[in-house]
Amino acid sequence: MNVLITGAASGMGAEAARIFTGHGHSVYSVDARYVLERERFTPFTADIRDEDALTAISSALAGTQLDAIICCAGIHDMMSFVETDLSRFKTLMDIDLMGTANAVKAFYPLLKADGRVIIVTSEVAYLDPMPFNGGYSVAKTALECYAQALRQELNLLNHMVITLRFGAVDTPLSRGATDKTALLADETHLYRRQAASFVRIAKRFMGTPLAPEKAAAVIYKAATAPHPRLIYKKHRNIGLVLMNLMPKRAQLWLIKTLLNQEDKV
Repeated sequence: MNVLITGAASGMGAEAARIFTGHGHSVYSVDARYVLERERFTPFTADIRDEDALTAISSALAGTQLDAIICCAGIHDMMSFVETDLSRFKTLMDIDLMGTANAVKAFYPLLKADGRVIIVTSEVAYLDPMPFNGGYSVAKTALECYAQALRQELNLLNHMVITLRFGAVDTPLSRGATDKTALLADETHLYRRQAASFVRIAKRFMGTPLAPEKAAAVIYKAATAPHPRLIYKKHRNIGLVLMNLMPKRAQLWLIKTLLNQEDKV
């Protein structure tokens, strides 16, 4: 097999690359960070926001037939919508949503007739956003919607689009989420107490993140299974799922109570 992976410099993308090459498959990597070339692993350094750079890589790979395009690249940020410089929100959308769309468009001409597109979204897609995580939730929900729209279109051409909804995975992205929340607590003027409470609650209830190699195993299965699912869910946070089932007013009351009274719990 030949697979192209975005975001293969670290985290689940890097682990997925190791699994594929370990099974004798060839991996082409696209990441903004430099990665060393190794056996069966050909890296390209490019920002997925740069359409021209991706087109140039696709041209360089002309003649290569891809069995799968695997989109793992993404970022996370925490913000207050009415305080934070919204250029940060735009960066989230540009990388998590538009970057993925750029990669699929650039490399689709290389996809085999029965090739697959695999898109990593998030467990927060389709769930009601939590405070301060709204930018990430909006980006991932939009990405989920893009993946479904793409699925409908490429199904007409006999290509399968597979969505992977992971909960927290032990990657630099998820480890940085707590740091970004703590930074928000220092930056905000409107939500100092609530943001500080959010940090404490997140540490208490997030649980143990999924090992990246387990997420990578799901990616490998989605790419190689004869009859894969269209959507894979792994390591979902039951608290977020149950919260999403609550009436909206009950959600608002509970979250407000927790964040305003966390120091009393």
